Amino acid sequence: MEEKLKGVITKVMDNGNIGEINCGKNNKFTYTSEQLHAGYSPVLNDVVEFTLIEDQPFAITLYHRQKGAPAQSSSVDLKVKCPHCGQSIMPKAKVVEGKVKSTFCPKCNELLEKFEQPPKTNFTNWVLGILIGILLTLLIYFLATGKL
Repeated sequence: MEEKLKGVITKVMDNGNIGEINCGKNNKFTYTSEQLHAGYSPVLNDVVEFTLIEDQPFAITLYHRQKGAPAQSSSVDLKVKCPHCGQSIMPKAKVVEGKVKSTFCPKCNELLEKFEQPPKTNFTNWVLGILIGILLTLLIYFLATGKL
């Protein structure tokens, strides 16, 4: 039997169709509506339970909701004022390979926020960085001592 994980809904976007679950210790998972258990509508700060399949949350269900929290995500006001057109809007998300890459205004289509992933360093880049550092250090040393 697969292990059930628990986390807290920390972001809800695109009318509840996309969001983020924080499980603590820097373990954050982005989800889409296809990964929600049928009938569950996410609300900010919901404690949810789910299984992981290939590092993606799956079958997300409500574990606990604070008393007084709205039952439907549509009752949570997630609208913001677009800095470009001034309209009160619900930001739309652009998802690439299961990750939210940016949000945009559905009225004027202008970019609101871009989510950059830091480039992954590989061994070659790491070694190259060290070698360049050593060469620069030697160059500065020889220039400072006048031995060049």
